[in-house]
Amino acid sequence: MNFDNFNYGGSGGGNDYSYGGTGGGNQDFSYNQGGDTNMGGGWMNSGGGGDDDSKVRGGYKNQTLRPVTIKQLVEVPITTGDMPVHIDGEEIKQVKFVGIVRNIVQQSVNVTYSVEDGTGKIDVRMWINGESGEEGARDQMLDPSIAIGKYVRVYGELKFFNNTRSVTAHKIRAITDHNEITCHGLEATYVHLCKTRGPKSASAVSAPYSANGARMGMDDGMTPVRSAILDAIKNAPPNPEGVNIANIQQSLAGRFQRDEIATAADWLINEGHLFTTIDEHHLQATNAFA
Repeated sequence: MNFDNFNYGGSGGGNDYSYGGTGGGNQDFSYNQGGDTNMGGGWMNSGGGGDDDSKVRGGYKNQTLRPVTIKQLVEVPITTGDMPVHIDGEEIKQVKFVGIVRNIVQQSVNVTYSVEDGTGKIDVRMWINGESGEEGARDQMLDPSIAIGKYVRVYGELKFFNNTRSVTAHKIRAITDHNEITCHGLEATYVHLCKTRGPKSASAVSAPYSANGARMGMDDGMTPVRSAILDAIKNAPPNPEGVNIANIQQSLAGRFQRDEIATAADWLINEGHLFTTIDEHHLQATNAFA
């Protein structure tokens, strides 16, 4: 996946990151829910200007579309009223994520999908009136491709009600190319690391890998067990679902203890070398498809 076209640093007017728009803080943005597989939509500059008290709290710089995992959403502290939502210390508005539908409850005015992505589970609610638009919401309710056991991409806002979290969806669409699942995991990981640690330096990005999977000439915390895990995943048959941690533990049983492998895998995930796929037990290397 090529991240060169992503702008997570902003290009004017205080925008922290932009998906298509590059205008200043007082310009008007509109949301594009296009079918682009990798980007999925964005805030486009429509050229308006001037201050307006009717604009949303915080200005247009907070009208963001942030790729996330469900774990990031369920760990957001519950707020009341019009308090802002923050992820990685940054205020967010719109989110997008990928997951598998586990349950569907249809009512007269909305349909609620229980969506899971391997990191957590959350309810996604699509209303047949209001912000989503009656006709579009009804079409999605009747869409047979959005069914239990199917992967979907969700665009919406995190909401709080009765001390619980849910997502009010603007759009839900079925995923037909499973590469999109892996790409979203990479994108969410990339943005999280950029926001918490800053972008990689040019020297770090260009540093070559040694035979054991560690970057040469860098003190990156690699140990024999961590390098062995990376090697086991890279040498496994290609699979978009990744490699089960149990298979890794079995292949390395003669060299390392099971607990030692599990601890090292957690470190690799936290450091951005690995990410989970269909559940917390299946792992994939972030550079597996580079």
